[in-house]
Amino acid sequence: MLFLTLIAVPLLGAIVTLIKRDSKANISLLVSAIVLVVGIVGFKDVFTGTPATFEMALPGPFAPTFQADPLTAIFVILTCFVWLAVSMYTPKYMKHEGGEKRFKLCALLTLSSILGVFTSGDLFTLLLFFEIMTVTSYFWVIHKWDNDAISAGYYYLFYSIIGGLLVVLGAVLLYSASDSTLVIGESVTVTDSRMFAWAIGLLIAGFGTKAGMFPLHSWLPRAHSAAPTPGSALLSGLIIKVGIYGLIRSVQFVGWGNALEIGTSRLGPALAVLGVCTMLVGTVLALFQSHAKRLLAYSSVSQMGYIILGLGTSLYLGQDGGLGLLGAIYHVVNHALFKATLFMGIGIIYIKTNELDLYKMGGLLRRFPITAALMFVAVLGIIGAPGLNGYVSKTVLHHGVTLAAETGAGWAIWAERLFLVTGVGTATYFAKLYYLIFLKGSEKATCKSTDIRTEKASSANQVQHGEKEVRHGKSTGMHIGMGILVVTMLVIGISPKLFPDVSGAVATQGLGINNAIESLGALTYWNFSDISGMVITLALGVFFCWLGLKSGLFSLRLPVWISTKCISSSVQRLVSAISKRGARFYSSASKLVSKVSRSAHSRLFNYSKSRAFTIFGTKVAGIGADATLLIVVLTLLIVWYTLIDPGLPVLEYMKLVS
Repeated sequence: MLFLTLIAVPLLGAIVTLIKRDSKANISLLVSAIVLVVGIVGFKDVFTGTPATFEMALPGPFAPTFQADPLTAIFVILTCFVWLAVSMYTPKYMKHEGGEKRFKLCALLTLSSILGVFTSGDLFTLLLFFEIMTVTSYFWVIHKWDNDAISAGYYYLFYSIIGGLLVVLGAVLLYSASDSTLVIGESVTVTDSRMFAWAIGLLIAGFGTKAGMFPLHSWLPRAHSAAPTPGSALLSGLIIKVGIYGLIRSVQFVGWGNALEIGTSRLGPALAVLGVCTMLVGTVLALFQSHAKRLLAYSSVSQMGYIILGLGTSLYLGQDGGLGLLGAIYHVVNHALFKATLFMGIGIIYIKTNELDLYKMGGLLRRFPITAALMFVAVLGIIGAPGLNGYVSKTVLHHGVTLAAETGAGWAIWAERLFLVTGVGTATYFAKLYYLIFLKGSEKATCKSTDIRTEKASSANQVQHGEKEVRHGKSTGMHIGMGILVVTMLVIGISPKLFPDVSGAVATQGLGINNAIESLGALTYWNFSDISGMVITLALGVFFCWLGLKSGLFSLRLPVWISTKCISSSVQRLVSAISKRGARFYSSASKLVSKVSRSAHSRLFNYSKSRAFTIFGTKVAGIGADATLLIVVLTLLIVWYTLIDPGLPVLEYMKLVS
């Protein structure tokens, strides 16, 4: 009943939201609190080695199954906790945005489907909830119903459907290659190694699409910037984590910690390289963004790259890859906390200034001191400042990548170097974000593509509008939601061993890496090398931020061929060309089938017309022609069957006699 309760409570909340009219009760907050308590109480035993399972008996061939292990518990509790914080924030924001009831309804349905994904006991049940989540969260993206929102919604839906189809195809191939029921949390016995490798590759591509993995990330910046801020916070904080969860479970079919077989031996390096590419692409594109939410969206792409790199190095190292896998899970938790906080902070500024262009803000520290303080902690967290949560998970990840580099593999050596480069880039674009919003004087903010007088007038109007909003509308509930997440970040940063000792190491070991706890015990967080490295990274980030703003480098336009729009357009053209070719083939095949059908019908059922043809110099006509044709076809079938299956009794007898 535990699993059904987690899924049913948000559904019940959605029904109440739909029925109730003009209700001031925060149903989303109540539902989030209930499922959080149910998740903590219900899953506390799984961390002691007591997994939970449940099968729902339904008429028909499909019987949904559910399970809970330490990894499930971590994702469920994280989801409920972040949802609780965002639910405190949502009412105030949605009064400005409009459509509060519609958003809450879709949010509760999405919460139910996400919890269904994390508690699914088999791949097909997971896929069912995965597709429901796609549909319900799609309505967040198109909430405003303007051209940008609808366009972003198309991208989100298109990529999500493609990702879902890849997962379906991967599941079918995996079933054929292993002949198992595809139970979540269990490795499979492979009967066809080549097909198995294709199946795992398709699963990684499908779930990687939802995670924003390069080159399937183009939907993410569009969707995050178009959705209302609570939706953006949940999309970045939790929805893309569903893709990461799918990646972890997909690799579990191979077996975490196992020696990889022929066909999957390159899976670890390939996944790590994809992670590095995702990190770099997200970082480079974030550096040149002037739209606050789009910058945060590209930052999410980059941070997912860190996680995917950790998964790849862990898979490559086998039983020595505990730090990579633990660091990836740890960073999933931390990213959900600081990225949701950052989006919510941007949302507060937006509803009070009606502005998201970084170059048109500036000087807002005095008018938004609480928001600035909370966002400052989140910024320090995501760039890895010592004493905060991001430093802890990035340190674990870095040690995991270093272990891979010590094997001498060229890709791992470069991965470690680019890990450090990406850290400097992250510090650079977040220094830019915070400086342009809160520190730079609004009267000095310039943007080369906009007339300076227009900008100054716009900034003045925005500041006046902001002052009016600050006087007449407090943001207490919104700040409380952010504050809960910030306090959690501080607790994790001060007590870095808390999460691994309570749940992280147990989850890593439960996935199959038996010496995960021993690997963690040998790790020290507060060593001079790690702390000095992070301090240097922060200093370089601030320096390059100053250099980029001073030189106007951040205002440069990127080449068209690496823009998201160009990549998306190329994908669209490719899909369109394939669709047109498919349509032409279907049309030709349909005409051929129709012609053959008419001819067969005429020959079989219409004897009024005389039919005749010549075979081996002999002319046959009428019914005799049909009989002759039938005999020829049967003869050819017998010959063909003999060639492909020479196990006929006569042949076997002749073989025995000889």
